Amino acid sequence: MIHKLVHAARTWLQHKREPLRLEFVLTDHCNLNCKGCTHYSPLAPKEFADFDELCRSMQHLGRVADGRIGRAYLIGGEPLLYPRINEAMQALREAFPKAALYIFTNGIALPRMPREFWAECRRRRFIIAITRYPIKFDYDATIELCRREDVPCEVFGDRSMADSFFRFALDPEGRQNARKSHFKCYNFGCLSVVGNRLFPCSISACVGHLNKACDTNFKHTAADWLQVDRINSVEQIKALRDSPVPFCRYCILPPATVKYGPSRREACEWM
Repeated sequence: MIHKLVHAARTWLQHKREPLRLEFVLTDHCNLNCKGCTHYSPLAPKEFADFDELCRSMQHLGRVADGRIGRAYLIGGEPLLYPRINEAMQALREAFPKAALYIFTNGIALPRMPREFWAECRRRRFIIAITRYPIKFDYDATIELCRREDVPCEVFGDRSMADSFFRFALDPEGRQNARKSHFKCYNFGCLSVVGNRLFPCSISACVGHLNKACDTNFKHTAADWLQVDRINSVEQIKALRDSPVPFCRYCILPPATVKYGPSRREACEWM
């Protein structure tokens, strides 16, 4: 019992001390079709973030954070599909001049990216964060491409390995203990900016795709997000990250380990 209490206390302190990071969602559309995707990409329409709204959110959060955001990501879906990716990189660097900036990608589109993209990565000091998937694609050659272009590259995760793909299931009745779900959250700290809203995780941020495609009814309340233009302190952002929100009652944890496969766009992949 004492061991469990000590472990819980250490976990809580580790969460509280973790540097803040922000993930700006450019699109939930993707060039992969992964079963159980936490952005619901197989269900998402081919839509992209409004660029002007994206810039306003970046600029406002940059002013509020005042150098206290350690990392910021451009994510998807697949962010390299975003038509204005170069401009988005410029806007993010201007908003967060001191942060480590990343493009979070599956890497498939990298060999086709134009010279201007690579030049912008170097100019804005971006890091390419690649996740490997068990598909017919030469990841080693793509990592070498980043090296030749003099752009830092990190392998964020290797989902081609056995037991590396998780199924984050939701309870449609919302009967889970929100505090326990938050405490054990595998997506802790993945603060997702979608439009003018800041969510504590991508599952909450993007669940509307599941509701629309599969006629589910996962509900949000006003306490599930922060309106970006009303955030006036880093403490508000930390409070959203560090405390459970009503949506946490839907999350069943721990996630199940499943074999990677293509989505059949069925609700059971997420429930």
